[in-house]
Amino acid sequence: MKIFSHGGHRAHEARCELVPGELVPTIETADRIDLVWGVLAERGFKAPVDCLPLTAADLLAIHDLDYLSFLETAWDEWTAGFGDEHDGIAFVWPHRNRPPRPPRAIEGKLGYYFFDGVSPVTQHVWSAATGAAGAARSAAEHLLASGKSSFALVRPPGHHACRDMGGGTSYLNHTALAASTLAASGARVAVLDVDAHHGNGTQDIFWKNSDVLTVSIHTDPADDYPYFSGYADEIGGGAGEGFNLNLPLQPGSTMEIYSVALDAARARIHDFAPDYIVIALGVDGYRGDPSGKLNLRQEDFSRIGEAIAALKLPRMFVFEGGYDKAALGDCVARVLEPSRRL
Repeated sequence: MKIFSHGGHRAHEARCELVPGELVPTIETADRIDLVWGVLAERGFKAPVDCLPLTAADLLAIHDLDYLSFLETAWDEWTAGFGDEHDGIAFVWPHRNRPPRPPRAIEGKLGYYFFDGVSPVTQHVWSAATGAAGAARSAAEHLLASGKSSFALVRPPGHHACRDMGGGTSYLNHTALAASTLAASGARVAVLDVDAHHGNGTQDIFWKNSDVLTVSIHTDPADDYPYFSGYADEIGGGAGEGFNLNLPLQPGSTMEIYSVALDAARARIHDFAPDYIVIALGVDGYRGDPSGKLNLRQEDFSRIGEAIAALKLPRMFVFEGGYDKAALGDCVARVLEPSRRL
């Protein structure tokens, strides 16, 4: 298994995020990559290939130009108005059931283009996100060229980033970019999101697409983030109707319950008969994770990895959530192990 990354992610380190009732230090930190790679190195994986960042033009297949233009210049606008002592975080959010009107003021733009307060704009957010996107595209190109498995070991995460807005510490959707790169070859592609939170951005990007099947197993959004997306009756629209499957689970679900959803996901993917599968690899379903509400043990991630490998499909993985620093690397490695020699 070939691993792709982007060292420039280290410069992006948010100071804080807004959670219910308070501003707290962010849990999406640069050392997450080091912790994962440390375990993978111990288990014999080869060192990551460092990839170049993409440009806004490279991302138009999955994101709108106005959102990309905002994200590229947001830090400069923020510091021009408020200085560089604090990261840019919104304090007001719109209802998008009216004609869209992006404000001129940067504090308004932050609320318009980000749907939460855990996605701060920092000086290096654009370079980190485009670098991660570059690694994801390179991983997809490697899979296309060789048929061999790959892993985009990247941050910040991506699966919450929609076509025209970000959130959930996601700014660009690397999982969707990988799927789009594969689909552009004429292939049928399935996305399986095993992060503890719904992949709302990936769902949004492929909502009307029948060439990409999106499947997400996550905590019920009635009880957990992102709250407004990820319900079972969201099945896609237009040409994509029937090509989106959400499998929400109750908080506290163990592997016994998770495995039922995983079997349903595998059955739908099998029926779709894709040429490739992209796994949005979040491990925040681990019982000790500070952001998740599921109850998976470390050994359960081996079962998830084995179930993915049993699909016998050419595959790639994109790193998403996972914030328990003691277990993070082991959980990721357990999912990857069954695919490492393919």
